[in-house]
Amino acid sequence: YLDADYSGGFTDPLQQVFLDEIASTSQVNVVVIQDTLADPACIYYIDENHTKVVLEELGEVNMADPHVLQEFLAYGKEQYPAERYLLWVYNHGGAWKGACLDETDNAIGMTLDKFHQALSETGGVDIICFLACLMSSIEAVYELRNDVDVFIGSEDLAYMTWFDDICGDTNQLLTDSPTLSNEAIGSKIVQYFQENNNPPASKLTISALRTENIASLATAIDDLVSYYMKHWLRSYRSIKNAYNNTFLLSNLEEWAPVFEVYDLRGFIENLPQSSQTEAVLGAFDDVLITEAHGTDMEETHGLSIFFQPRKSPYGLFRDYGDKSYGLDFAQDTLWNEFLFLFILTNILLKK
Repeated sequence: YLDADYSGGFTDPLQQVFLDEIASTSQVNVVVIQDTLADPACIYYIDENHTKVVLEELGEVNMADPHVLQEFLAYGKEQYPAERYLLWVYNHGGAWKGACLDETDNAIGMTLDKFHQALSETGGVDIICFLACLMSSIEAVYELRNDVDVFIGSEDLAYMTWFDDICGDTNQLLTDSPTLSNEAIGSKIVQYFQENNNPPASKLTISALRTENIASLATAIDDLVSYYMKHWLRSYRSIKNAYNNTFLLSNLEEWAPVFEVYDLRGFIENLPQSSQTEAVLGAFDDVLITEAHGTDMEETHGLSIFFQPRKSPYGLFRDYGDKSYGLDFAQDTLWNEFLFLFILTNILLKK
């Protein structure tokens, strides 16, 4: 799902690199939908000779529209039925905000709820891999828990150079070892990202996550914050200290305040340890298949979570908890209420 309808997106030279690296094989069919700023969208097949064969010309489409993703998945499954399906999604990503903006249609992105809608309507896929920033968030994995078995993404920023060879390596893996489990495939994809060592290798974060256990992790977090909310006066300082010492993802001045996501395991480990924190860490380990990170990212562990906005106490928080935004994690757990109490206490103490 190559959404290159944005400035700096998938250009002709990069497309040639993509075509050089990836091809269909005796075991794998490669079907692509692509939209760019310069050209209308099309669906094409990459044959065994690395040739782009146009299947359908679509004209201008909004790649942030879940119906476009839904129709593409339905088309691929109907025309190229397979035992398993791996979906690559290329564009900007924004953790709990979703992914896939479309500049031509002035669409800022597809929410996670809309991703879920498109996937659920077409029977889901076995593996999803986001070639996008910040997508390894608990909110994203939880939202797609019933639509995919293995979720792969970058916890922090992602760089286009990392994607060289990855799709081609994966196709060769599926051709040579078609009986590998979904989890084993996820592990190998993470390994490929690490082994390719493409710059900036020091900034790499990539993880493969087991969706069937994400609900247990959400429950453990719910139990933890429920305990803290019941014992708020004696817990707040410890929570504040843990928050202050937890790794902030996308830590660039223009980016961090837009998403406000922090390393989940790091936050839990910074809290006073208890049976509740041990339960969260155990559930975290059950979700994580494997992760890899560069030398500048030693404080990342493969999964992020939204936390209290530093500069805008209300805007992001409103979106995060808005029922119309559709975040299951915010609705199914007390994390949103916990954040509200945290923000309110911060404001009162500042006064």
